[in-house]
Amino acid sequence: MKRASIFDRLHQRHSVSDPLEEPSVARCDYVSGRLRIIDGLALTAGGFIRSGDIPEPPTPELSSTLYGSDGCRLLMHPVSATTSVNEPQLGRLDAKALRLNQLVQTVMAEALMMLEAVPKESTFDILLSAPVRSPEAASLIQDRLWGAVADTQYGAYLGEIRLAEQEDPHAALAVGEQGGMPYVLWIGVDSLVNEGDIASMQYRDILVRSSRGGGLYPGEAVAVLLVQRLTAEAFEFDSGWRLDAGIRREHAPRAGRRDYDKRLALVQLLGDLWPATQDDASSPAPSRLVVDAIGMPGRGVELGGAVIERWPGIDTIDDALGVDALVGWSGEATQVLLFVLAAAAIEPEGHAVVLALHAESHTQAWALRSYAAEVARRVEDHS
Repeated sequence: MKRASIFDRLHQRHSVSDPLEEPSVARCDYVSGRLRIIDGLALTAGGFIRSGDIPEPPTPELSSTLYGSDGCRLLMHPVSATTSVNEPQLGRLDAKALRLNQLVQTVMAEALMMLEAVPKESTFDILLSAPVRSPEAASLIQDRLWGAVADTQYGAYLGEIRLAEQEDPHAALAVGEQGGMPYVLWIGVDSLVNEGDIASMQYRDILVRSSRGGGLYPGEAVAVLLVQRLTAEAFEFDSGWRLDAGIRREHAPRAGRRDYDKRLALVQLLGDLWPATQDDASSPAPSRLVVDAIGMPGRGVELGGAVIERWPGIDTIDDALGVDALVGWSGEATQVLLFVLAAAAIEPEGHAVVLALHAESHTQAWALRSYAAEVARRVEDHS
């Protein structure tokens, strides 16, 4: 769909004879440890990622301004097709924040169109995961988000916009006493194609820092996930994916552990996340594995050995997707991008496992289970 037609649809005005109802109030009785993923999209160096549409891994580009420790130009994954924005105040406050705002504004029209998948006049919040150092810059980005939504047909149903303080999806989308709306657009955005992030100690074990060094290419991305917070009475659906609480395992640094020990630990984690049953119909193998950093040293061997032991029918070459192959390393955008890529890569009745392997001293995993597959299985059981 062309951007012009998307813009026109978003700005359709409601008829005067059909007044808007007051949006429902925020609730605080959502069930912890369970969310419903409905849809997602992302903009990366390779283009847009949408349901059933994943671009080919792009070739990294040589930077014209950034150099490694050996004096050679660095390879990176920049996003080229972005919306032009005029934000001199934001640029004076924080050059990186200006780029993050540009990436977010580029995808907002498409992100709001995802709300067509929820019941009409449903209320929603926006959650923003973005590494903005300046509180004033963060406030400006949130103001621009308000402006992008306010003039559309969804403006009357927006609850709040807030910055995410947690990486885990259940922790990030949790509500306090103030409550929250049932639907959430969770936006993750980051850009590491700048001198400050490349030199940062935060990424010293992840990013490549010279023409011959190991690591991942710096990249940038913006990802948007449409999620539903669930109440006790709303647990059965015919579409989307159930996201239960994930698993996080602390361990000794990967660099100092034997391959056998790493494989065994990952096998145990996958077994806890996706328990084996004698009835394959009730617990089929995932259709896809989505991993944040297959390209980091040792991760491919660790993953391949564990997967073939847990699911002999899954080939990590054909069935595993690495976020790093599409965007390099995109910092805080990676967490949201993992789930967007998983939802885009599987059919409505498919399942997925999401793995975060980049950290030296911990591993995280989540399971996406198809609601449509559960409905089909129940129908088959009663037929």
